[in-house]
Order: sequence, then structure tokens, then C-alpha cells
Amino acid sequence: MERDPKAAAIVREIIRRKPDLREDDVWGMIHRKMEEMGSSYLTEVGAGYLVASDLGIDLSSMPRQPLRIAELKPGLRRVDVTALFLCKGRELSFESRTGTGTGRAYEYRVFDAGTVVRLMVWGDPDFRKIMDTLKPGDAITITGAYTRLGRTGEIEIHVDEKGSLDLPHEQAPGSVLETITIDASEVGEDALGRGLIVRGRISSDVQEREYTRDSATRSLVFFTISGEKNPDARLRVVIWGKSADSIPGIGPGAIVRLVCFRARRGRDGSLELHGDAGSTVEVISGTPARARSDEIFLVSSDMVPGELPTAEAALLSGDDLIRVVATGPAAEALYGVQPGSIVRLRSRRLASEEDLEVLGRRPDLLESLTVAAKDLEPYGRRICVFDGVVLSRAIEREVTSRSGENLRRASLMLGDHTGEVEVVAWRSAADKLMPLDVGERVKIYGALVVKREGRPPSLEVRGFSRIERNATGGSQR
Repeated sequence: MERDPKAAAIVREIIRRKPDLREDDVWGMIHRKMEEMGSSYLTEVGAGYLVASDLGIDLSSMPRQPLRIAELKPGLRRVDVTALFLCKGRELSFESRTGTGTGRAYEYRVFDAGTVVRLMVWGDPDFRKIMDTLKPGDAITITGAYTRLGRTGEIEIHVDEKGSLDLPHEQAPGSVLETITIDASEVGEDALGRGLIVRGRISSDVQEREYTRDSATRSLVFFTISGEKNPDARLRVVIWGKSADSIPGIGPGAIVRLVCFRARRGRDGSLELHGDAGSTVEVISGTPARARSDEIFLVSSDMVPGELPTAEAALLSGDDLIRVVATGPAAEALYGVQPGSIVRLRSRRLASEEDLEVLGRRPDLLESLTVAAKDLEPYGRRICVFDGVVLSRAIEREVTSRSGENLRRASLMLGDHTGEVEVVAWRSAADKLMPLDVGERVKIYGALVVKREGRPPSLEVRGFSRIERNATGGSQR
């Protein structure tokens, strides 16, 4: 039996005030109350009020409870809805009913508990600007919405300038997208026209071409993905209005998540996935893009202790990790090179500024080195970029090496939305971890990935590693 959303809100309020009760118990009380009074006399809502009264609960002060997507039904007006943001869709124009002019409407996708629905924002309310800054998985509460069935027969949420938007303090975990992600091999006929989140492996070259629309020339990207569960199942992917450079890290073999793509039929009748400016491509793992053979890619650089000004840098030539040392005037020059730069070097020991030439920047290559905690195990390179939050203060202790040398060792824990990882630094590099505060967000350029059998991967900070402290806007170098 379909349950009334308002009754469901009353049940939640009763459980909040009487935590010893279970949800099934409260619903049982409500239905027994309806039987006592006669089902034609009471709705679930009315019976809920009587049950609350029997339990000594006054519902007159009950806060207005937002409904979940699963509790929505067509025809509700001025209700509050809690959901998770997924992506932005199209911007539409419409003629006003009074014929006084043209208005604007904005399409979004929101989800919860495995269900994705369309959200339409009519007019240009102030909170729309906030909507455009949200990331997939951000929790929102829409106040003053109404519901109806869309053309596809699915429930839709609509809100106009009389409504409002709130962002709860408690946000959903980043892994929440997994609950609505399907494998590429699972995209079938029932997916046509729907907004989807699809995971798969890129199984072709990524190509780009131009097209003309509304007298403007734009780019589109297309490639093929195959399912991880069934590699023989393949889908063509087309992304309208984007260039390949705007999607860093994609390439043959990469595992990606396609967020807010629609299933359509191609010219040959086969199923395809189409995305637009509101769609995103999340690179989960795989072979990152590489620099050309004549390029040397600088991952990170930092000043290190020495009698003369000294800097170290970590660079990649293909898959080979190169360590470069600069002294004197060259040290400041090397230290000033931004992570992600392409450089040309005369040698691996730089003594003058002329020994170093900066050719340009490749932020896409830097992005391809950025790895999440849960992906460190399959990560195929020795060096990475890690963005996370400090979970513990650094602990420093003295360790005796096999040769009998006493060494400084500092360690702390970092976490991101996928897991936690230990970060270790030896000798003078330990000074980089000691000032970091719990709760502070940091980004480590040039962390070494350390893998030991029987233990989870860890990260090692070296002299060339650069730690950017985002919370203060500065850098710990």
C-alpha cells in the first residue's frame, strides 16, 4: 500500500521523540487506530495524530519535514523536498501564460536512494546561482516545491521564485554516486531518454570535431566505452559542446564515470550515450595521458636545506621519474616553476637560470596524476598528487636504520571521500608535516606511492614534494 508522505513525516517525528520505537511498530499502531475508528473515518495522517497523542507527543510544534524523492507523488503543492544534486541540464525559454513576454526555465537532475528525477526551476530566483555551484552528491532541501508527472511518466519536481533552497550542514559522503551508477553493459532499452550515471572503460581513441549550431562553432568529443562486467558490451559516447582538453585524463584504457548522460539511438539504431555542458566525466583509474617524448613534465619542486640555496624537483619523462637538484640562482628559478609545467633541462644538476627553460603548462597531465585513497592500490605510477583532509596531528619519532643511523620520521593520516592513507616523511622532509592542523585541507604534489606486501599503500613526502595548504590560502613548502 502506498503510504502518505505527510504520514511518513509524522512517523519520523514520533520515532525522533520516542527512539525506542521502530518504524514498523509505529505504522502498525497507525493502521490499528484506523481499524478501531473505521477506515472511512481516518486517513493515515489523522491516525498518526491520534497515535502521537496516545504516546504523549504534541505534534502542533512539529517542524515541517522535507519529503524524500521516494515519498513524492503527483499533485503535491508547496512541499519541501530533500535530495542530492546530480547535474545541470538545459536552459529553456517559454511564453508566459498572460502573453506578456518570454521567461526562462532551468533543468537539473537530483537523486536519492537510487532514483533520479528532473528538477525544473522556473524564472530566475536568487538560489539558482547557488544551484550552478553545486557538485554531484551535494545535499539540498527545496522549499515550496510542487510535483507532477513528466512526459516520460516519471515524477518531476518544480519550483519557482516563491520557493527557496537550503544546503544542510551534513553533506552526503562522496561515495553516494555509487548507489545510482550502472555498468555500461547494463544500459538497455528502458534507459532511453533518461539521465544516467554510467561506469565503463574507454575502448577507443578519444576523437574531437567541430559542429555549428545557432551560427556558432563548437566542439564535440566522441569515443567508445565497454562494460567492466561484460567487455563485449560497447556504447558510443558523444559529448556536445566540450573539447578533449576540457576533460583531463581521458584516454584508451581509462575507467570513467559518465555523470548525467542520456541514452539515445544513433543513426544506425544502436544505443548511444549523449552528454552536454552539464554532463561530467570522472576519471576513476586507468592509463593517464602522457607527455610527448620530447617533453619533460614537472610534478613538483621545493626548497631543501643546504649551505647554498638549494631546490629539488620531481619530473616525469614518459614513465621514468627524474630527480633534479638546483643550487644558487637556479634554485629560486626551479622552485618558482609551477607544478604541471613542461620544461627543458640542460642537466640534472642546475647551476644557473639558463639551465632551465619553461615551455608551457599541461594541467591535464597533472590532473591525471591525482589519485583517490581507494585507488592507490591499483595506481600504476610511483608518484602522484593527493588532495585530502588532515585527520591527525603529525607524530615525530626517532628510528634506527639497519646501518645504525638514527633517522627522524614523521607521520600523519590524510583522508578523502574514498578512504584514508598514512603519509610519512623522513629526515628534514619531516618538517613539512609537523605544522599541519587537524581538519585542514591540503594538496600534496609529488608524493611517492609506497606499496608493501600485506599492508595498505602509504604516501611518502620527499624533499621535492610540495604541500599546498588550501585552508590558509598559502603553501607549506
